[in-house]
Amino acid sequence: MNQEKLNNKFNSFKKGFSQEDAEKVMDNMGKIEQLMQNETLRKFVDDVKLYFQMLGDIFTGKYKKVPAGTVAAIIGTLLYVLSPVDLIPDFLPGGFVDDAGILALCLNFTKLDIEEYKKFKGLNKEIM
Repeated sequence: MNQEKLNNKFNSFKKGFSQEDAEKVMDNMGKIEQLMQNETLRKFVDDVKLYFQMLGDIFTGKYKKVPAGTVAAIIGTLLYVLSPVDLIPDFLPGGFVDDAGILALCLNFTKLDIEEYKKFKGLNKEIM
């Protein structure tokens, strides 16, 4: 897999998101969590659950201390995981490797904001 393509794809997520994108992610939470049961993605299950918890708190106004770029990156990443057609289509063998790469990039990009959110929620578990 080409790391440059992966980086470019992830960087496009940080530019913004629409209300429709946010609603699509939240409406498909169960489907995304089901996809996370794939052997390649399983190690990210707790992180994705935390992303959904954080997004829920952001959208309800309970948590406001997060940059828009972080929210956009999370939404873009989750939309990417949801999409069956991406850099490596999910139906192909090894098709979730790119999804795992995008998740890893997002976790790296959002690490400080996630740590702040965990403090807000009283959670102490390290991310990644």
